[in-house]
Amino acid sequence: MSPHASRPAREGWWHDDLLAWLCPGGLLLTALALRFPEPLRALRALAPELTLPTWFAGAYVLGLALSPLGRVAYGFAQAVVWPRLRAPWTPAIAFFAERLQASEGLRVSDAASMSVHEFHDLDRRMREYLEAVDPSARFALNRMKVLCSLSCNSAAACIVFVAVDAIAGRAPSWTGPQIAAGALIFAICAIGAVYRERRRQRTQLSIWRRSQVRAEAGRDARVDGPDDDAAGRRAAAR
Repeated sequence: MSPHASRPAREGWWHDDLLAWLCPGGLLLTALALRFPEPLRALRALAPELTLPTWFAGAYVLGLALSPLGRVAYGFAQAVVWPRLRAPWTPAIAFFAERLQASEGLRVSDAASMSVHEFHDLDRRMREYLEAVDPSARFALNRMKVLCSLSCNSAAACIVFVAVDAIAGRAPSWTGPQIAAGALIFAICAIGAVYRERRRQRTQLSIWRRSQVRAEAGRDARVDGPDDDAAGRRAAAR
């Protein structure tokens, strides 16, 4: 692997954390600070130099706390995308079902009858397999996963903000435009989560097809190699 290719793999962890956790947590913390400004005013009055460090720490903690709810949003996005990609997934599922049957003795349903829960487990196994057979694809697979987590955690942040505002007793003061704006923002985040999950699955399928093409080319080279060597020796003898 070239130094240029290995650099993102070594340094990408902080960028992944920034996208998946700090951004949704920062959005939620900023929205809460605007909605409930009293704690922020108190912090700026007592220790203004701690405002920015507190924001970063709070955003990261909130981002981590959003992960369980983000997984629920991810399950929703996968439940929407998977039934619509059954046909493209069929060859990959058949290939991997054969491998699992031979190596682990696991029986996998075909694509037509596979549930979302079963597909979720197979999708994880497929990603691990692709990372093992094609190390150059790890960066793309991980980045697609992180972007999907970003979208799902952002949708979870919208839910948490509305829940906190309702628990604080401000639901009676919501106006029509506020409700419409909140519904629009949540719809955008939900659509973004579905879109990112679709892109992630498409990317994973593309990488699997590329690995199959490479495997077939390798088999053809091994089959053609001895014949070419024999022909070369016959030509040299003549």
